Amino acid sequence: MSDTVFILGAGFSWNAGIPLLGGFVEKMWELAVRGKSDKPLDPEDHQALKDAMVIRAELDSYHGRAQFDDRNIEDILSILSFNVLAGHRKDTQKFTSMTNAIARTIEICCGVKHPGLDPRSGRVVKEGPELYRAFWKSLFSAVDKGHRLPTILTFNYDLVLERSLLQVLVGTEYGSKVHLPFEKIAVNYHYEPIKPQRYCVKYVKYDMWSAQPPTSTLGTVLEEIPYDSEGTFSVIDLIKLHGSLNFPFPTKRKTTLAMHWNMAAALAEPFILPPVFNKLSTDAASSMWSAALSRLRAAKNVVVVGYSLPQTDIYMQYFLKAALGPNLNLNKLVVFDPVLHTKSESCDQMKHRYESCFSPQLRGRIEFSPSTNPPSLLQGSAEAFVRTLETNPETLLF
Repeated sequence: MSDTVFILGAGFSWNAGIPLLGGFVEKMWELAVRGKSDKPLDPEDHQALKDAMVIRAELDSYHGRAQFDDRNIEDILSILSFNVLAGHRKDTQKFTSMTNAIARTIEICCGVKHPGLDPRSGRVVKEGPELYRAFWKSLFSAVDKGHRLPTILTFNYDLVLERSLLQVLVGTEYGSKVHLPFEKIAVNYHYEPIKPQRYCVKYVKYDMWSAQPPTSTLGTVLEEIPYDSEGTFSVIDLIKLHGSLNFPFPTKRKTTLAMHWNMAAALAEPFILPPVFNKLSTDAASSMWSAALSRLRAAKNVVVVGYSLPQTDIYMQYFLKAALGPNLNLNKLVVFDPVLHTKSESCDQMKHRYESCFSPQLRGRIEFSPSTNPPSLLQGSAEAFVRTLETNPETLLF
């Protein structure tokens, strides 16, 4: 089990083009009205977004009696999910329509692309910011120096991590000069319907037709192997606490996806957890939260990136208390957020939210303003986090 846990919030995926919670509804509205992003929307996607805006407009009648923000996607989902408890089929349909529209918005906006493992294509894909490839390369470099891979907890539905991982492991990043520090790797979501995805790293020659004259270079591909294969694996624990665009819905029949499941592909109707108190309503969800709890209780370093611990997320505040309260070996908690590098009321409020989760003797172990070179970087940003991981991994990884 890793001694380090990364907690990645919406701010980590912002550079991929995915809107933050505060601007999510506006982005959905813009796509629904314009019918295009950088290109015209698929008709089904466009209709899904228009349907979501109709549902949002219907909630306007609540304002006469209830206080909620219809420009906040979490508020909208929470109201809809509680309506489902009333047992009306239309309310279930509305909730499903809204979650599907959220999934489509994320996928339309996401600038990190990868088709998944297709041995026939032989393509090297590097579509999207270098930031996310640098994240994985920095982790693998740290492993080569003796560190263990951290457990990654994320609240994000998107597939930025999966696609950037494949961009690094299927291509020419490793091979001719630098080799990977492992021969086999596994991705474990701790999500019951999906078995750990296991791969063997193969070194192959890539033809570089764009070079003059054309040449070839050594690179890597991943060969999928059965989840029960023996051997030593470097394991990436990727625990997506609120669900994911690639998660199939759990069924009453206990079936699991093993081989030939494309972790880079968004599903038409993915499993997404609503932001209400009971995250343990299904066995599939409880297995993820249980794994996260055990990892945090054993962690020595916890690093939070792009998550403000909002006052409305009471569940997460108590989850952190329950997870880190019994942890007698916690060394430090590092928080990356640009707001924490400002002299503002928002900065003071965020610090107070984090500090209020811990006893006075532990508050001194919280690092709110980790500095990163060069100073021109936006301090506290995802870029600053990855830069620190590149240059000073020992400050983050225990």
